[in-house]
Amino acid sequence: MLPFVPVIFDAYRLLKPRVWPVMQALVAHADRAGLCWPGVRRIAEITGVPKSTVARYLATLERDGHISRTRKPGGRCICTIAARFLPVARVSHQREKGVPPPRREEQVGKKTEARTRARFANRGVSFGELPDDRAKWETRLHGWRKSRFWLLQWGAKPGEAGCMVPAALLAEGSPC
Repeated sequence: MLPFVPVIFDAYRLLKPRVWPVMQALVAHADRAGLCWPGVRRIAEITGVPKSTVARYLATLERDGHISRTRKPGGRCICTIAARFLPVARVSHQREKGVPPPRREEQVGKKTEARTRARFANRGVSFGELPDDRAKWETRLHGWRKSRFWLLQWGAKPGEAGCMVPAALLAEGSPC
């Protein structure tokens, strides 16, 4: 059995979600031609679904045409899985990278840097310096007025008792 089974998601949309684990167990045991012969007991062990339910799901998969079962002497069944559920064969050539590597916080792109500059430019703060207390409180109040965002470490919210925002800034515009 494969430790990792590549799944073709578009094909699984044809199935009911509760049947997916049984189909994945079958695909994990299948050869390149789509033949597999795990027993109901083995599929139940892998998926954690009761044996009677596994048998019912296998019958549903067969009825819908996703698998075909052939009974062999001795009660064993050989399943043939439809080709659309089988993993795609490995490619013989090198593929291009499909997804770029994740960005790290240390890497600041030009767009991010420009946004940061623009954000503090209208506050009278030059980029690269820490803003003074007035600029910090102006930025916090701007966020509060725009989206009601307020961190607990900033103290009480504007308009509440114990608010640490300078009174001059509160008087400039209403906090609500």
